[in-house]
Amino acid sequence: MPSSNKIFWPIFILGLWSLFILPPSALSGPLDSYIEKAKKEGALRVGITIRKKRFGKPAGEKYLQAFQKQYPFLSLKFRRIGGSRERERVLAEMTAGLIKYDVVTMSETAVPIVVQAKLPLIVNWGKLGIPKFLIHPKNVGISMRTPVYGIAYNRELVSDEVAKTFTWETCNDPKWRGKTAMDDRPRHLNILYQDNGWGAEKTIDYAKRWAANKVTVEASRSTAAQKLAVGAYPLICGMPRRQVRDLQVHGGVDSVGIVYPEPIPVGIGDIIYVPRKAKHPNAGVVFLAWTATKKAQNLLDQTDFSGHPSFEGNEVSSTLKGKKVVYGDWAYSKRSDEILAKILRAMGFPVVR
Repeated sequence: MPSSNKIFWPIFILGLWSLFILPPSALSGPLDSYIEKAKKEGALRVGITIRKKRFGKPAGEKYLQAFQKQYPFLSLKFRRIGGSRERERVLAEMTAGLIKYDVVTMSETAVPIVVQAKLPLIVNWGKLGIPKFLIHPKNVGISMRTPVYGIAYNRELVSDEVAKTFTWETCNDPKWRGKTAMDDRPRHLNILYQDNGWGAEKTIDYAKRWAANKVTVEASRSTAAQKLAVGAYPLICGMPRRQVRDLQVHGGVDSVGIVYPEPIPVGIGDIIYVPRKAKHPNAGVVFLAWTATKKAQNLLDQTDFSGHPSFEGNEVSSTLKGKKVVYGDWAYSKRSDEILAKILRAMGFPVVR
């Protein structure tokens, strides 16, 4: 039998030889070629939904600064793209050939339009180390700003101890008849509609009973959260976590709280992608790859309260640990507006476009 020394030294020498003799491309990772090309591009234009400041305090700018620190060779320009109307305007510009961004956001319901217009740069994101649960099935882009839904409450009208007992049926309790509010697009019900949630029949039945309990409809989540803080409502059912945590952390508001009845609906969130005709496409790819890292997701959770729960070490992963969670399914997201319309009709409300 040959001695271990006789085997070890040739392998060791071969390893050293590969480090010094082989070209860098033979040793580089899959993202490295994009990074090298991004260095030549030298710039990045990002249009996503985070806010740089909240209540005068740094928020999303911390997230952007962290990216800039890791990739200092890119001159970063950021513009916030907000709600559905602004997203629709940007989409109309892009379909007309006006490409202002290297990374841009869209709602999950806009994916078919974007794909039909052949706007996205299709990249095998999985090969760049991005987790599968963030990647659109057709490699259109990745999800960002994950919404986690719960029941928000006014702590001066409802004690924390009472709130801990809440279930989703609390919203239908006659005790709260005419006293609660909801978003005009109750997306948490879209998720519970899935077969791995409540399913269609139970969700539609729940929606009918919720409407019968005289729930008030609010068109703006931000406005609804502010009304909750001043006591206009004791409860808002289906409120995204980030609305409450933003008020608590950035706004210094301690009159609001949130609990998460099981099953906890967790949405897909925004979709960000690199336009096929972007001026700096490689820089865009680098940004998306960075966004999907544990470091970036945890920072997103600290500043925007929308990190993905699957990344350990952030607040939301700790909050949901050990609980039953229903994650938004890409297959259902294609039918998101159709499902929402069924829910709203069941509630007797007009369908919001």
